[in-house]
Amino acid sequence: MLNNLRNTLFWTIDTLTRGKKKSNFKDIQSLLENVNSKTSIKRKKEYLDSILQHAINTVPFYKNTQPLITAFPVINKNIFRENFKDFQSESFQNEKKRTVSTSGSTGTPFTVHQDISKIIRNTSDNLYFWEKAGYKIGDKLFFFRLWNAFEKKKSFINFAQNIVPIDVFDLTPSFIDNLLKKIQKGKGNICLLGYVSAFEKICKHLDRTNPNFRSNAVKSTITISEKLNEYTKESIQKYFHIIPVSRYSNIENGIIAQQPKGKDYFVINEASYYIEILNMENDEQQQKGVLGRIIITDLFNQYNPMIRYDTGDLGMIEEINNKKVLTQITGRKIDAITNTNGKIITFNIVLIVNKYLQLAQCQLIQTNHKHYTLKLNALQYFERENELIADFKKYLGNDAVIKVEYVSEIPLLASGKRRVMVNQMIQ
Repeated sequence: MLNNLRNTLFWTIDTLTRGKKKSNFKDIQSLLENVNSKTSIKRKKEYLDSILQHAINTVPFYKNTQPLITAFPVINKNIFRENFKDFQSESFQNEKKRTVSTSGSTGTPFTVHQDISKIIRNTSDNLYFWEKAGYKIGDKLFFFRLWNAFEKKKSFINFAQNIVPIDVFDLTPSFIDNLLKKIQKGKGNICLLGYVSAFEKICKHLDRTNPNFRSNAVKSTITISEKLNEYTKESIQKYFHIIPVSRYSNIENGIIAQQPKGKDYFVINEASYYIEILNMENDEQQQKGVLGRIIITDLFNQYNPMIRYDTGDLGMIEEINNKKVLTQITGRKIDAITNTNGKIITFNIVLIVNKYLQLAQCQLIQTNHKHYTLKLNALQYFERENELIADFKKYLGNDAVIKVEYVSEIPLLASGKRRVMVNQMIQ
């Protein structure tokens, strides 16, 4: 009952404030569910042309650029940070804004300003993709993230939005046990949203302590920030009887793509972003079905236009049912490692350790073309080291030289995520 009241109140307030969230929601819905219609194609082109022209007219960094997407330079965090003032629209200097910051996987602070229309668009993106995952505004949302790294919401806002913030650093065995009891006792629809590593930790805890645990209380699960691996996906289905949905998003922009329920590919959020896949070594367009750099143009941030922004991630676009989708999204380029033949390994092979329950954490570091270091945090004496090395050599190459180091902890990054694969050759 209270969940429905929250939902009604949210939309009533939106109606009383000109209904901007609702109109954006309907626009996103129309564009994504009729993606190839003439109307949708025309409107997406208008959005792209509009942000390009706005950037040329009002943003110092883009002045004198031709109004074609390919005429704009590809930028990254470093370029944006070093030219921050030149990326700000002169016509928005006195407008209200929201400042979002992220340290990404590098630990280096990165800040972006968003105008009101961008904030509303992001909210509507969230509402649309939440519904696709089985959650609607007002449902109880357990949100797993590094909350100390973000601006804290006031307690009454969390209550009004029915959000239960859970810091990933709090996931101790006793905390997880108490959390699961709360979820079991919860009333109404419950959604879990958070880092893959948080869900993986909960599932591994159940593997060790309560492998017969089952719950029907959770109605939707959305994973963010990290790739949803097969172990975590299957374990969530086993313990919570729900198919998890993986979301591809970032702090500085918003929701870029999301999996439909039960599918492995990602629906691209073409309603709010223009996506390109570019070659690894240059800025040429990559062919469909070939891995490349994910480049996005934010169609709605007029305060800090981000055009042809290199996300640092790798992806592959293909066509399914006449729609362009992302069939592969891999970790950040700096975290991609190679085998001893120089071929990029496009998935997280550290997941090998899932069958070694004595290990709490693992990090794979490539030091040169054939040398690797495995950092292991073991819960107890680990007697299967040779077996583990043999498993990694199946992917890295039989001639791989793997050194094992035992550590008490592999620290989280400032973002709250743990870097499981590090390539020191390209750092």
